Amino acid sequence: MADQIRFLTVRRSAAVAVSVVAVDAILSGLAHAVVNHDAVAYRGWLPPETHLVSIIVGLALLTLVPRLLRGTRTALSVATAGICVLAALSAATDHWWQVAVQLTLCLLLMRARRAFPLGSRNRPRRTYAAAALGAWMAAYGALRLVPLVHVHLRHIVPALHHGVVVSRLSGAWLPVIEVLIGCAALISALALRSLMRPQPAENGHAEHEYRAAKAIVERHGRDSLSPFILRPDKALQFAAGGVLSYRVVGGTAIVSSDPVAPDGAAADALASFLPMARARGWQVALWAASARHLEDYRRLGLHALCVGEEAFVDPSRFTLEGRPVRKLRQSVHRVARRGWQITVCEGRAIDLGLEQELEQLEARWREAHPHLLGFAMSTGAFGTEVGPDDVYAIARGPEGELGAVMRFFSHCGNLSLDTMRRVGETPNGLNEALVAHTLEYARDHGVPEVSLNYAGLAHVLRARPPRNPLRRFARGLALAVLRRHFQMDRLVRFNDKFSPEWRPRYLVYESRLELPRSIVHVLQAEGYLPELRRPRLRRPGTVLPRPLAGRAQARPG
Repeated sequence: MADQIRFLTVRRSAAVAVSVVAVDAILSGLAHAVVNHDAVAYRGWLPPETHLVSIIVGLALLTLVPRLLRGTRTALSVATAGICVLAALSAATDHWWQVAVQLTLCLLLMRARRAFPLGSRNRPRRTYAAAALGAWMAAYGALRLVPLVHVHLRHIVPALHHGVVVSRLSGAWLPVIEVLIGCAALISALALRSLMRPQPAENGHAEHEYRAAKAIVERHGRDSLSPFILRPDKALQFAAGGVLSYRVVGGTAIVSSDPVAPDGAAADALASFLPMARARGWQVALWAASARHLEDYRRLGLHALCVGEEAFVDPSRFTLEGRPVRKLRQSVHRVARRGWQITVCEGRAIDLGLEQELEQLEARWREAHPHLLGFAMSTGAFGTEVGPDDVYAIARGPEGELGAVMRFFSHCGNLSLDTMRRVGETPNGLNEALVAHTLEYARDHGVPEVSLNYAGLAHVLRARPPRNPLRRFARGLALAVLRRHFQMDRLVRFNDKFSPEWRPRYLVYESRLELPRSIVHVLQAEGYLPELRRPRLRRPGTVLPRPLAGRAQARPG
């Protein structure tokens, strides 16, 4: 932790120092262009070539500042080289005090290399690099060509007034030169930015990785979110006898809940992932982590922020009797009075006909809900296959048509809610009835825990309002804004009907400076914010829903 704080301080100091040197280089170049009018070729404020280089290097250094703050090592190397160029220009103009300052900063930056652990793609995009080179060659050619044209016109057309020719020629060419230089600088900035970008990620995993991870989840996946790490659009990392899954969004590797590993090895699995992620230029954030490993994560230099709570129920304590569950009992009875039948069964009891019905219901539901949400607590668009050990709550209408289904993942003897699908006209309270029947099934079969769902900021909603009026007002205003975009209250009220216990979930992140970026990228992964780029899947043939081994043999009859 102390090293992380020290490295962050070093990066901030380096970014400030580089910014000061860059601004000084830009202002010096402009000042020389304005003061030394005789040295300016065509216009008072247009700098000569030497000072133009100073301005360009200064602008390039400013573009590196954000990457220096993030800790990108390539940005450090390029910034050091740029400051050395400025030192050479300062020496050419006999500004020795600037040379001393710039060389001292270069030495300090080289000594601070350990504070910049992030890698990058280490090469600019070829299109940007070629375009930048062509633009600079065109600008340089124009700068060289115009004086030659002036000289030749002086000898070829001596009858013309020199001042008139020069002024007209300059007025015609200067906008072209300015546009060329501006385009070259812009394209160079894009090329430099592409040089600093993190390495591209290939999200997804192969079939053999899936089988290995599934075996680990079956053996050690006690957390309610462990089954969801097997989503096909997540990459897998194996270490310390365990596995973690992640997806890279905008340069942030979002780890799906906690690593699944033997007791005491979850932090080791994460510790082996951090160097690899940093070498590729990725920041790391754990989304929906549990409280069990927080101390181990903090020893790795990470921070934790509670972002919500997960509701879970002990089926042995669940009952529909008593006043506290009166509304839930009414929902169950209402569904039964309207002729709906609910059955709960394991996946191995689902025959081919029912499986086809489930697929048709899923297709109808997705037609009405094309935008799917969920990352760490959902199988998203990939969860159509039937798992033999999973539990399904199926609701049929009075005419026998399939109207709703819920799937609960089975993991280490527990159940975790995955999908809730309803189509057509269904009675109010159908979802509550499906969950209630599943809890009764779990109670009868000795299931120790059933996880319902995660409610963002549930710990804030369930807490008492602060006594301070200003804090109460700020809390109410923030919640009012969030309620417009997230289903916070609905999930909390739905979960409360089952008298659940609440388990906090955390966002684990690397630094407070990166916290806003981590939150934005998590919301993009969850589907609440659009991604700027579509995720690239690793192997297109392996990320679609997979047939489970032994599925046909598990189907009765």
